[in-house]
Amino acid sequence: MASDSAIARAKTGSPYHGWRGWYRSLLFPVYWVAHLIYLISAFEARYDPIDHRFILSFLGDRIFPVGMIEYLNPAWWFFGLILELYLIFPLLFRLLQKAGVRWFLLICAAETVLCRYILLFNIFRTNGMVISAFCGSRLWEFAFGMVVGLAYRQNREWVEDHLFSAGAMLGGVAIYTAGLYSFYSTFTYIFTDALIGTGLFVILANLARLSRPMQRVEAALAYVGVYSYGLYLVHQPYATYFGGRMRAMNMMEFIVIASAIIAVITVASARLERYVNLLSQGGLRRKK
Repeated sequence: MASDSAIARAKTGSPYHGWRGWYRSLLFPVYWVAHLIYLISAFEARYDPIDHRFILSFLGDRIFPVGMIEYLNPAWWFFGLILELYLIFPLLFRLLQKAGVRWFLLICAAETVLCRYILLFNIFRTNGMVISAFCGSRLWEFAFGMVVGLAYRQNREWVEDHLFSAGAMLGGVAIYTAGLYSFYSTFTYIFTDALIGTGLFVILANLARLSRPMQRVEAALAYVGVYSYGLYLVHQPYATYFGGRMRAMNMMEFIVIASAIIAVITVASARLERYVNLLSQGGLRRKK
């Protein structure tokens, strides 16, 4: 039986160890380890020197000065965006509770479109701020995920009936296609990331659901999904290094070797994330 404190946390939405512990356990430990691996690991593509920017990146700054978005590991641009969104997540969650789903989505959609318009046409007129440097330009994708997650927790059957359907799959393909075409115009680019993110989520969710009859495929997809954060933090320097050395191979050789390399990187990064999370969460439990 759940304790009174657990019931209270479920009603308020507060994490078990408090927001400070939530940030420490979910975001930074694996991110810090990824930096250390970059320093000591072989077989990595290295295009930037190790200088003061490494300290800034280690502390979570992937925004300023200009160029930090792609410093060392270009895939880490996403961390700055995640960090900003997670910092305002408590406020967004309270807004969702107070305003309700419809108004919450409407507010976040309007803010995203307005923010992207201002950044593209009036202030920076550059793609960097729109992609990741300011979270307001990507708020819709995060808000949509929050709503889907909350709805799934409250009414799982209703979400599955509507999300995992032929209509939803066709809608996801249409939204994703619209996002791809919107990329070619500066004005329609305002909607690109929201359309692509929403459509791709629906498509991938349905593809994962369709894998259920194939248990091993389903298990592999679930495994990668659970530990995707560690894979995202580690993979790019290795993929770039080996990819550059495999260009002379024929297609069959490339596919076989690339598949093996991807499998090794995936398993290694998943184990890394798992053990780092166990250590960090164990430390939080001992502290509490």
